Parts: sequence; C-alpha cells; structure tokens
Amino acid sequence: MKRKTKAEAEYLIKMRSSRRLGDRMILIIIISISCATLLPSFLYPLALGGSLQDAKKSEIINLPRVVDEAVVQAETATSSASHNTEEKKKDGSERRSIDKLPKEGNDTGNEVTLNNNNASPTMCRQVYFWGGGKAGSTSLFFTLTKGPGGQGNPQNKGPFVRELGKEPCQGSAWKRWEALTKNTSLCHGGSGSNSFTHLLNGCPRETSVQYARKVMTLSDDPKFLMLIRDPVDRYVSFLNDEVRRGGSKMNIENTARNKFGGLGMTLARQGAALKNLLSVIKDPKQILIIPMESISINADGVIDAIMDHVGGRRWKRNETEGVKMNMGSTGNYQYVTLSHNTTEILRNKLRQDVLLLESLVGKRFSWSSWARNDHMNTTSTEEEAWLVTSPASG
Repeated sequence: MKRKTKAEAEYLIKMRSSRRLGDRMILIIIISISCATLLPSFLYPLALGGSLQDAKKSEIINLPRVVDEAVVQAETATSSASHNTEEKKKDGSERRSIDKLPKEGNDTGNEVTLNNNNASPTMCRQVYFWGGGKAGSTSLFFTLTKGPGGQGNPQNKGPFVRELGKEPCQGSAWKRWEALTKNTSLCHGGSGSNSFTHLLNGCPRETSVQYARKVMTLSDDPKFLMLIRDPVDRYVSFLNDEVRRGGSKMNIENTARNKFGGLGMTLARQGAALKNLLSVIKDPKQILIIPMESISINADGVIDAIMDHVGGRRWKRNETEGVKMNMGSTGNYQYVTLSHNTTEILRNKLRQDVLLLESLVGKRFSWSSWARNDHMNTTSTEEEAWLVTSPASG
C-alpha cells in the first residue's frame, strides 16, 4: 500500500475536523429552533412580572386580556398627572370600572378595562352637552344618569351609562372617553339586565368648531343637548362661581362692567356657540335646544323630550313620581347681583349674539325682549310658548 505523504495526512485530518464542526453546527441549529418554540411561552409570564413558578405553569394558564390601546395611553397620562389636583377636577371622577360599575357615592372606582371581544357588538349611542355650563348642566347630567329620583333607582336604569365622570373635555379624560365610545360591552340595546344604550358626555364648557369636529370623528350621528339661559344671568353666575368655588377675590361688579372675555363670556355668547356647531354637523335636528326655565316649568316634559331626541326609552313612572332635579344651591354664600347700569352694559355687548341665537333657533326666548327694538318685532307678541326645540336652520 502506498504510504500517504505528510501533506496528504494533514489534509485528511482537516477534512474530518470540518465534518465534525458541521455536524455540531447542525445540532446547535436544531436545538435553537426547539428553544425558540418553547421559551416564549415559558418566559412570557416573567416579562409580565410573574414568578419562575408562574413561568413553569405557562402552558396551563390563560394569558392576560389585551387592553385597548387608547385606555393604555389614558392610564399613562392619568398616572403622570395623579399629583395634580386641578387636573383631576377638570377630567372628572377617578377611573371607573366598566365591567362592574361602582356603587353610588364611590368616587374612586377601579381601573377601566375594556373587552372588545364581548359577545354583543352593540355600540353605545353618543350624546353631548354643548356649552351647558352655568345653565343647569350638572343637575341635568346627574338626573339623566341616575334616574328621575336622582339616586339611581334600579327600576329606571338607562338609557345612559352611569358613573363615568361628568366632564371628559380634554386630556386624559377625553382619551378615556374615546376608548368608551369604541367599546362593545357597555351597551346591549336596552335588553336583559343591562338597559344601557347611550353614553352621555357632560362637558359643560366646549363650544368651538374644533371640538365639534373632534366629536364627529367618533360618531356619524351624535346627538347634542344645548341648555340656554339669559346670557347676562349666565355670565354673572359664572363670576359668582369663580368667587364662591374658585377662590377668586375679584369684584364681580367691576369685572362684569370691564371684562368681556374668558370662559364666562364664551358661555354667554350662545348664538356664536350654536353657529359653530351648526357649521360642522349634518342636520340641525341633531341638536335639542333646552331653555333653562323649561326645566323649572316642566322637568318631566323636558326629560321625555330628551329621551325622544336621543332615541332612548322613556322612564316609567307614575303621576306622583315626577323628576326631582336639584338646580343648585349657593349654601351660605351671598350671591352677588349687578346694578342696573352694569346689566345694561352687558346687554349691549350681548344683544347681537342674542339676535343671532333667535335667528338660528327660529323662536324667541322668554327673557330675550331686551335684545330687540320695537321696530324689529315681526311676529305677534303673544307668540306660542315652547318647551324644547331644534334649530330652524343650519
């Protein structure tokens, strides 16, 4: 047999080593593939903060429910602002539990978790206040969401989901509201034990075109409730509230005489507010105009009209169980009224806005005679009284 040269022997040794290395690489690849399949189910609980024992049981436990992304963002924003008392006040109540609503008087609530895989695909119909501040919006909101007695009578549940916080206007509260509008487990069409069909956004201070457009991104057919009040009285009520609850040291008479801007005057300019909304929505009949005095005259009639407007089921009640509505109280606070001269200054500032409001609504208000001169009267002074209405034009 021919003896191999030294070079040939070295070549054969290298070839055998290469084959062994290749075999090892194949084995490593096989093991890696197996680990890639098994390790995620083992390590997933650890990534969520679980224990090693939980990880070992990962094959038999259910993975956590996926929370709606909008709610996750809202939770983050709420957490970062938890130290800010004023932010909480603007955003409304603390987070509420959706799957299990809190008991009456519980202002803390639980974390909102939404299950969009619920068996019922029903979406809640959306209803919004339009600039209702200082015209009875708080009383109306809690009456609508708690029942005719104002205490959440179980025989009169719905149609509005209860205990979600009154003022989701901006920020984290608005993000929570957006998440609620996309939820399919809140409303079940008024059937069974869940009679909720609507979500009510009680934000009392938004009247801008931008806000109206934001609302329209969430629903093709939202309904609006617009509370109307004598604008001078409304502005004075706002200023008193700033002193009584806001801690302001202002002289109300001087402020009313000399300052015509800010949120209080925005709420007083109801004609401009209605014009903004009509410029965005499709149909004036989406809006229900509710004079504040109508609630005092016939609260039951107003509530029935609201239910008809939003497509909700009227409350069942007998003749002795009328709607009880607290229209607010100043307590021991000495409410400040204006002098005749200052009242006239404000009326002059607001006269054109009142005329705009009446032209859009198509009706006059019980208090609005001061806005018109005699030569402007084109209808009978004995015009038919009305409770609520929708705007006459867009």
